[in-house]
Amino acid sequence: MENYAALIEQQINEDKQNLKEKTEYGIQLTEEKLNDFRDEQIGQLKELMDEATKPKKKVTVSEDFEQKT
Repeated sequence: MENYAALIEQQINEDKQNLKEKTEYGIQLTEEKLNDFRDEQIGQLKELMDEATKPKKKVTVSEDFEQKT
């Protein structure tokens, strides 16, 4: 798992340098590797993909917001 984290970190750093290109993170899973997954794991991957590709919600702050200390 350490190597995967290092791969993601490297990809993020490269993405910061190449603002014009869209970077893909992680590794490509072959059909053979996907066949080794349990149904539950495939479901989790699907949920993760759905969350990661959701349109971003626009956050607004009302003008009458007061910060309490």
